[in-house]
Amino acid sequence: MQFEDLQNKIEKEIENKKAYDKVLSKIATQLKATKKAETTYNKEKTKLENLIIEKEKLTEPIQEKEQSNE
Repeated sequence: MQFEDLQNKIEKEIENKKAYDKVLSKIATQLKATKKAETTYNKEKTKLENLIIEKEKLTEPIQEKEQSNE
């Protein structure tokens, strides 16, 4: 009886470890995806900021002309 109890306990622990390892693997995968998404987000944000700066530079001469005409 003691041996069977011990064997069952060990088998349960092994199952739990496998489940735990599986969850850790999923967490690691999600972290990689999140880091990649964050990198992409930062690149796209920088592109957008640069486009906004470029737009502002292009509209500055127009605004200056309008103000001088008034």
